[in-house]
Amino acid sequence: MTIRTILVSFDGSDAGSATLDAALMLGRQFAVHVDVLHVRPDSLAQVPAIGDGMSGGMAERISRKEARKSSDRAEEARLLFDQACTRLEVPQVDDATVPEGPSVSWIERVGRRHAVTIRLGRVHDLIVVGPPSDPRDLSHSLTVRALFETGRPVLMVPGQPPATIGRRIAVAWNGSAECARALGGASNFFTAADEVVILTAHSDRTPVSVAPELQTYLEHHKVKVETRVFAELGKKLLSGHQLLDACREAGADLLVMGAYREGALRKMVLGSATREVLATADVPLLMGH
Repeated sequence: MTIRTILVSFDGSDAGSATLDAALMLGRQFAVHVDVLHVRPDSLAQVPAIGDGMSGGMAERISRKEARKSSDRAEEARLLFDQACTRLEVPQVDDATVPEGPSVSWIERVGRRHAVTIRLGRVHDLIVVGPPSDPRDLSHSLTVRALFETGRPVLMVPGQPPATIGRRIAVAWNGSAECARALGGASNFFTAADEVVILTAHSDRTPVSVAPELQTYLEHHKVKVETRVFAELGKKLLSGHQLLDACREAGADLLVMGAYREGALRKMVLGSATREVLATADVPLLMGH
């Protein structure tokens, strides 16, 4: 799918600012619209249940205090947003406007950040997120929930993003449906790239023939492509560290890959390679599931 709209959730933190900058850079690079979402928590939801020593008056005071804190955070985040738009020269428009060229809108909602981001992410072409805040608990991160619960491609930007994203792209390819979904979300990136490198690890599960098949497909789209078989695995599973090492050796500033879950019930248990890449990547990841 061609990218026309990008969503990024911004909380005003330093880590969030790096993600915001990346989203605005992509909006300008592809001449598309970016929605910047700030979610205020519901102040009533921050109040303990009345009873057990909590009176109605106490609950109201707590609610007002939380509402003021939320308003202050929103104002600080909006100021940082305005500064980023000016610095990166992306014009602001009303969120009901559909302009030509790059643009950005500020959106505020009240609720749970993860839930609101997932709902709005389903009506955007690309979701830009930062790395998981706690690599030890990936399953509850916004990064992973956006990836597995929106049905949309997700771009994860590391805390120190490169100066460019997508000039030289590495594609981790094993012919799976997950890889194909990531591929579909990268169409804008492919057309703007100087070169694409297909990375394939030969194993009992993945024949080397999958790489030239993808090369032919991309060449039909006028993309300059090379292929590399970077590992001979046999019966072994590919590790995330092997994949990231191959990406660095290719000199890529973007890795396109599928994301996987394990287990018969397909619960939020990440595949080992997916988990390692999400926890340690120092290059932007465009992932699909």
